[in-house]
Amino acid sequence: MTQLDDVKSRLDIVELVGGYVQLQRAGSSFKANCPFHQERTPSFFVFPDRQSWRCFGACAEGGDAFSFLMKQERVDFREALVRLGARVGITITDQAESGGRSRLLFEINDAARQFFQRMLAEPGAAFVREYLHRRGLNDRSLQTFEFGYSPARDNRLLAHLTNSGYSAEDIAEAGLARETDDGRYYDLFRGRLMIPIRDWSARVAGFGSRALDDNATPKYLNTPGTPVFDKSRILYAMHLAKEPVRQHGAVIVEGYMDAVMAHQHGFDNVVASMGTALTEHQVALVRRLTHRVTMALDGDPAGRNATLRSLESSWGVFQQRDQRSAGQAGASVLQQPEALDLRVAELPPGKDPDDYIRQSPDQWAEFIEAAAPLFDYLLAALTERVDTTNADGRTWAAQTMLRFVAHVPDLIKRDFYLDALSVRFGVDVATLRAAMPAVARTNGPGRRSRRAPAIADEAVPLPGRDRNATEEWVLQLLLQYGEQLSGDTVRSVRPEWFSRSENREILRYVFSRMEPNINDEVSVPTELEPYLERLLNGDLMLPTPAKVERAWQQACLNLERDHLNKEIFQSTDAMEDKDIFETDSEIVRSWLISTNRRREIDLQLQSASPHHK
Repeated sequence: MTQLDDVKSRLDIVELVGGYVQLQRAGSSFKANCPFHQERTPSFFVFPDRQSWRCFGACAEGGDAFSFLMKQERVDFREALVRLGARVGITITDQAESGGRSRLLFEINDAARQFFQRMLAEPGAAFVREYLHRRGLNDRSLQTFEFGYSPARDNRLLAHLTNSGYSAEDIAEAGLARETDDGRYYDLFRGRLMIPIRDWSARVAGFGSRALDDNATPKYLNTPGTPVFDKSRILYAMHLAKEPVRQHGAVIVEGYMDAVMAHQHGFDNVVASMGTALTEHQVALVRRLTHRVTMALDGDPAGRNATLRSLESSWGVFQQRDQRSAGQAGASVLQQPEALDLRVAELPPGKDPDDYIRQSPDQWAEFIEAAAPLFDYLLAALTERVDTTNADGRTWAAQTMLRFVAHVPDLIKRDFYLDALSVRFGVDVATLRAAMPAVARTNGPGRRSRRAPAIADEAVPLPGRDRNATEEWVLQLLLQYGEQLSGDTVRSVRPEWFSRSENREILRYVFSRMEPNINDEVSVPTELEPYLERLLNGDLMLPTPAKVERAWQQACLNLERDHLNKEIFQSTDAMEDKDIFETDSEIVRSWLISTNRRREIDLQLQSASPHHK
């Protein structure tokens, strides 16, 4: 979006349109005969203050500089960007290169996934299939989760992919091969069980693997960091679990097999963090769908320290995201997040979810239902680790708990927690509250270092200069929850309600994807891909269909109201020209229609307000 914003910031729509038609001053705007249809009385206006245009005549259309050039020259968005960039001295670099590189790496990964699956089906891989069946996996799970096998020798994947037309350098960039000091390449994964890892959009971003030779090291090996794979930004099986998570809440386990076994037994709201502490990006994925989160932890006493560190990190990112979301300026009641319900279910010692579900599938649901609120779990776990009969033990436990409490944005809930700590440790609430800021500054959950973006496109800022939050909100709802809305409801949104051409392009993309028999080639211009990605990943947090429907209705009304306000402004501005006011009834008619319709929308919004009586 940076190039787009740069072009927009330098454009003068009056100069642009003036190159095609003879403009005349009309109050604070300019008028001309419409270049898009034949007319005698000027009905086409350009508004320099808003860098927009509008035809009040037969066209009844309007937009910005991009939409004007696209209509005038019959070009697409990409070509309009190139031409307008050249007009203001900006050379539009081919952002398809970075977007295309990502698509290429996803393509290579998917080709590898198909290869690994074929290898698993070969007679020589019978021992791998037997191993998987001994682990309790059925054939349906093997297909659903696309298990595969990487041959132990001969660099067969590398040979297969290069024969398919991919270069060794590209295969290495995808994380599937490595280069030796003398410039040769070899397969990274050899003699391993292969587990494809798909991202939120179901693209094969990378692989997890397990050694099949007990003497091989490392036992577990993941795709290294690549432009399309960052383990901290993906929850395994989330591409399958979205709707179950939306309906029943999320259960987060640690390992691939834990998630696979859960799905095999019908617990399809389970996803895996792949052995890492929850990160903010993973939190965003979960909070987009639900406020109910249960972390199912292995019952290994040796891992308790790591577990507690993971929970501290998880608590911090959840609470801080809630705090930011609750404090967003201009957020409506419908956009406010529900309070996070974060719970912990700890398995008996020596058990992991994979074992537990295979041995006691009927008890898994009861086990998850009995999960303890995180605060209660942490308090019990910490006090088990130290001698709380002496001051040092109580002080350590109290200070550790205060790090969690300090990051709770809800002041009432924070007071409840402080009361509980006061009773448990025999410390006055006022003392705990006074100690909390210093404790939180030491090494609490909020002291996370900021990581550089994993993908270059992530560094691109959100639209800035003339960003329209209402338009973005509508597009986010469509992209993330459109499947819950009927086609007629979605189609009720009109492209002309969007003032920004890039938002109209995204809408066109959404509408195209709704067409029957659509293929996967439908896409947005590459310059808009980072923007589309942000709209897809924006944290809306509308976990129920009823909330989606209400949010959609309000968003559409606000979008249309913004459009009407713009039309009223344009009509009023055009009527500053006395001749036009006296002779052109179309402008007056447009003003009346827009004003009356806005009044209707105001009444609808007022009646929908939770404060309306």
